[in-house]
Amino acid sequence: MFKLNLLVAFIVLFNVNLSYSYVDLNISYTHSKRRIEGTETSTNSEPGAAEITSQGFTINWAWYIWAFTALELNYGKNEELLDDTRKAVDDDITILQVNSKVTTEIAGVGLRQSFAGRKATIQPSLSIGYAQYTTTGTTSYVVEDGGVEKAFDIEQDANVFSSGYISAALRFRLTELMGFTLSAKTVMPEFDTSEAENNVTYSAGFSWIF
Repeated sequence: MFKLNLLVAFIVLFNVNLSYSYVDLNISYTHSKRRIEGTETSTNSEPGAAEITSQGFTINWAWYIWAFTALELNYGKNEELLDDTRKAVDDDITILQVNSKVTTEIAGVGLRQSFAGRKATIQPSLSIGYAQYTTTGTTSYVVEDGGVEKAFDIEQDANVFSSGYISAALRFRLTELMGFTLSAKTVMPEFDTSEAENNVTYSAGFSWIF
């Protein structure tokens, strides 16, 4: 009886209209690869290169409790890999190679405001909310010290930030239940708005409503 009363209270509190209520599930994938060539000099005929690979995924679950407003839950994970073979000389030490891996996880909850109905061909939306932003990483070095090669690893402890996020999306309706979504999301660690432009993720993926 208590659970039933709690459910009724929840529905009354949020004034849910069941004719509007539906769920939008979106799964997106991101991938990028960049290569930066080293600079050849008279003393260095093999300058090497730096290759940066980034890939990740995002899951967004939005429950439209009103016609154009939804409660949103999201989770994303991204891994960035760096393989740098550009030589760097510092006094008697030469850095021969650097390999690093940085993992970022973002779990958020917020509100989504849609600017078109679920049957519209193009459905723009804007989301805002709270996110927990976590980063971890490992860096491996190969150096030459006095003619002797040495290798060592440095592991970064997990850093967790309470953050805010803003996301803008365009959903293109393909069928009655399926769509294709393009989105851009920025996360502001510790709610520092100056960091917004430094943590932007662009993604594309499919979404389903039910």
